[in-house]
Amino acid sequence: MLARPIRSLRTPAARAPRPAGRPAGRGAGRPAGRQRARDRIAAERAARQRAETRRRFLLAIGAVTAVVAIVATLVAVKLTAAPAHPVASESTAPAAVVRQVTTVPAGVLAQAGPGQLITPLRKVTGSGPPLAIGGKPAIVFVSEESCPFCAAERWPLAVALSHFGTWSQLGVTRSAVSDVYPDTATLSFRTARYHSTELTVRTTELTDDAGHPLQAPTSLDQQLIGRYDVPPYVNSADQSGAVPFLDIGNQYILAGAQYDPQVLAGLSAAQIAAQLRDPSSPVAQAVDGSAQVIIAAINQVLHDQGARG
Repeated sequence: MLARPIRSLRTPAARAPRPAGRPAGRGAGRPAGRQRARDRIAAERAARQRAETRRRFLLAIGAVTAVVAIVATLVAVKLTAAPAHPVASESTAPAAVVRQVTTVPAGVLAQAGPGQLITPLRKVTGSGPPLAIGGKPAIVFVSEESCPFCAAERWPLAVALSHFGTWSQLGVTRSAVSDVYPDTATLSFRTARYHSTELTVRTTELTDDAGHPLQAPTSLDQQLIGRYDVPPYVNSADQSGAVPFLDIGNQYILAGAQYDPQVLAGLSAAQIAAQLRDPSSPVAQAVDGSAQVIIAAINQVLHDQGARG
C-alpha cells in the first residue's frame, strides 16, 4: 500500500542566540530611515516657505516705504518751491489795428462826444512853467502794462495823439490776469515811437503785463509825479503816485483812467479797434469820447503857446 511517508519525529537542533549589539542586517532598518528623510525634507520645505514669506513681506514693506518717501519728497518740493511767475507777453500791433486806431475821423469823435461817464482832466492851478521838450509842448505818460486802468487809457491817448502826429512800432498786450478787470486788451508803448511837428511825447512803461519791472522812471517822470500826482489832482493822499499818469504841457493832469475798463471786457485788441468808427458803440463812446477831451486839452496848450509868441 502506498502510504505517505511519516515526518521525522526528531526534535530540530536549537539555533545559537545572536550576539548582543549585532546589526539585524540591511533590510531590517529601512522603514525608520525613510521616515526620517521625509521629515527632513518637509522641514527644509517649511523653512524655505517661511523664508520666502519673510522676503515677500520685506519687499512689500520696502515698496510702501519707497512710495511714502517719494510722496513726502514731492510734497516738500511743492511746499518749498517758489511760485511760478507769470510769463510776460507783448507783440507788434497788427497793421489793421494800428490803422483803425490812428485814423479815426474827427467827425466820428465829435459824434461820440464825451459822455457823463468820462472823467475830465484836471487843470493845473497857479502859474507854473509850461512843459516843453525840444522847443515843443511836451506830453508825458507813465503807465504799467499790467494795470487795467492804464490799459483803458492807452486807447484814447493813441487816438488823440494821432491827430497831431504819427505813431510807429505800437505793440499790443493785455493787463494782468490777477488784477481787477483781468486780461484787458490794450496797446503797448514800450517800443512805440511818435513823430510830430507840434508836440514831443514821452512814454514810460514801468512794468510788463506780468508785473515785472520793465522801464525805469526817468528823472522827469519822478519830478512830474511828485508835483502833480498828488492832491488836488488826485482825490486823496493815499492815491498819490497812481498810474496811469498823464501830463499835458504842465497845464492838464490825469491820474487814473477816464472811463471804466469794464467797457473793454472780453474784447480783443482787434475787436476794440474795429468799433472805434461806430459812435453808437459803447467802446467808441468811451474811447473816442475820452480822446475828444485829450484833443481839446492839447489844442488849448498849443493855442496858449501861440499866444505867448
